[in-house]
Amino acid sequence: MHKRWAAVFSVTLLVTAATALALTALVWVTPVSAQSRSVVWQHWDVLIDNVDTAANQFDVTETHDVHFSGTFRFGSRVIETDRLDDISNIRVSQGKTVYREGCSEQPATYCVSNTNDGRSITYYFAQPITDGSDVFTIQYTVDGALRSYPDGDQLWWSIIPEEHYGFPINASSTTVQMPAGFGPREAVDPVVTYGWPAQVDVRGTTVSVTTQGQVSGNGSLELRVQYPHNPAMSAPGWQSMFDVQRSFEEGAKPLIDLGLIVLGLVIGLGGPLGMYYLWYTRGRDPQIGPVPEYLSEPPSDLPPALIGTLVDEKADLRDVMSTIIDLARRGYVVIEETQNEGVFGFGRSSEFTFKRTDKATDDLYSFERRIMDKIFSGGKMERSMDSMKNTFYTEIPLIQNDLNELMVTNGLMQEKPTTTRGKWTGGGILLIVLAVFGGVAAVAGIEGLTPALLCIPAAVGFAGIIMASVGNYMPVKTHKGAEEAAKWNAFREYLQNLEKYGNVEEAKTRFDQYLAYAVAYGLDRTWIQRFSKLDDMPIPIWYYPTYVGGPWGRGYRAGTPVGHFGGGFGTGGSGVPGGLARADDGGFSFDNMSGNLTAGLNNMSNGLTEMLNSASSTFTSRPQSASSGSSGSWSSGGSSFSGGGFSGGGSSGGGSAGFG
Repeated sequence: MHKRWAAVFSVTLLVTAATALALTALVWVTPVSAQSRSVVWQHWDVLIDNVDTAANQFDVTETHDVHFSGTFRFGSRVIETDRLDDISNIRVSQGKTVYREGCSEQPATYCVSNTNDGRSITYYFAQPITDGSDVFTIQYTVDGALRSYPDGDQLWWSIIPEEHYGFPINASSTTVQMPAGFGPREAVDPVVTYGWPAQVDVRGTTVSVTTQGQVSGNGSLELRVQYPHNPAMSAPGWQSMFDVQRSFEEGAKPLIDLGLIVLGLVIGLGGPLGMYYLWYTRGRDPQIGPVPEYLSEPPSDLPPALIGTLVDEKADLRDVMSTIIDLARRGYVVIEETQNEGVFGFGRSSEFTFKRTDKATDDLYSFERRIMDKIFSGGKMERSMDSMKNTFYTEIPLIQNDLNELMVTNGLMQEKPTTTRGKWTGGGILLIVLAVFGGVAAVAGIEGLTPALLCIPAAVGFAGIIMASVGNYMPVKTHKGAEEAAKWNAFREYLQNLEKYGNVEEAKTRFDQYLAYAVAYGLDRTWIQRFSKLDDMPIPIWYYPTYVGGPWGRGYRAGTPVGHFGGGFGTGGSGVPGGLARADDGGFSFDNMSGNLTAGLNNMSNGLTEMLNSASSTFTSRPQSASSGSSGSWSSGGSSFSGGGFSGGGSSGGGSAGFG
């Protein structure tokens, strides 16, 4: 029994392994096989004969001697029809086998259809060809491709289209047999090739063209023959519009291109230069007298949020955070921190609660009162920070607007910075929108005009980007505002480089007083950590770390006066923190309060930093729901003789050729 199951298991493993090998072979071998298919034209020869200069008609015979590597079953030839009237009498043969017309995809048949690219001929081999060669002949009659001009009519035909799918052509020869009396006249009727280098030979009414070397996978060849004008031939219907376009391209277009390019450069360079001039004359702050390198005390009684808005001309989130700290320092708010230990003492987390004191808010600025009303909405006396998630964000734009308006009412700025930026940014966006619409219009008109049209919308769009960017620097301070900003920047220098200009030990008594300014300047982390290692560092009276114990252990009772221990924590005396009586043990500081405070202010520094970071993310949080044949230059190719001249341009025919 076990042997039978073992045998079944062995067979299963063998089948699985064989299947895996087969799939692997299919994955790896099939692409290699597909990639190994290639085509080389040994010869691509063209005969143009039976030219009827009165009826505007001629026959074309294409002979393709092709070598295939890999297996191929069909061929394709597309002839562009935008510069001719019709293609008829199509015939296809393979060697001596004449194909039948039909779209059944049967062997030895060909299918003719009209596509956006022109007249499409798909022919199916008599049998698949694998690693072999054969000769295919495609014959057709072209109507309305000859061009009529008084100085000489023209036959301009695309011998080898640019699209032959990257496969090379080893050799190509073309023969044009003109009717008697219509051979090119020496020194009168030019004969020119465009594209791949070729040798041209004109003998009477016979024009011969032979390519030089192998034609690359994307090489093309056009032949243009001028011959005596035949008044009996009417110009084809497409020629008139084409000649107008060609005349424009050869005459006015170069001058228009030059003008458009120059205008684009003027706009593209003049826009930034003009914006610089406007900033220099209207966007710079007034010049003021000398200001000390640093100031160790606040130069005025402006609130921190207003200072933060004045210095960088933006009312941002840190200005809101500085206001909360400043309100706490001034006795309106107490911030209480409670720590929760994680499992086995790991993963400590803090919870923060804002509590109202008994101090009235009648003397607050509008933005300060707005913050207080939002935190303690509905008459609440205390509010956890977590409860403000997804709600406070709606108040931030209103607070920012209050601060911007205070810039003007306090005579610090000529106009609200948001208004100034809005004007310039709006102007820049308008230019960008105009550039986009102009670009779309230019692309639509390029076919009949010139690609240089894109220079104008591109330059306008660039100027719009510059305008929108420079708009950030256009708000202007008044003379008073410039003086205040300079002084407050000197105070910022002091806060940022305290060790250079003062003594940290002596400055610890001002830690609480300057913390809100440090937040407004974005220096709060540096300012807090600077004092974290000092001994006897006083705890701010508005900060209640309940995990410390002592007078903070039971927290703060909302709505009661903020108590003082002899005028400040760590200074001795007695007092009632939060209005609750506590025994005086000779003063409280982080280093003499309890055994878990061995790190001094470092514990509080971590708590304050975490509080500021948490408040920033909480105040900004919001609900999830709120979130063709080508024309060439006259000098290319070869010519059997010179003289005369052409009118019009761009070959007929072209298209593509390939196999599959």
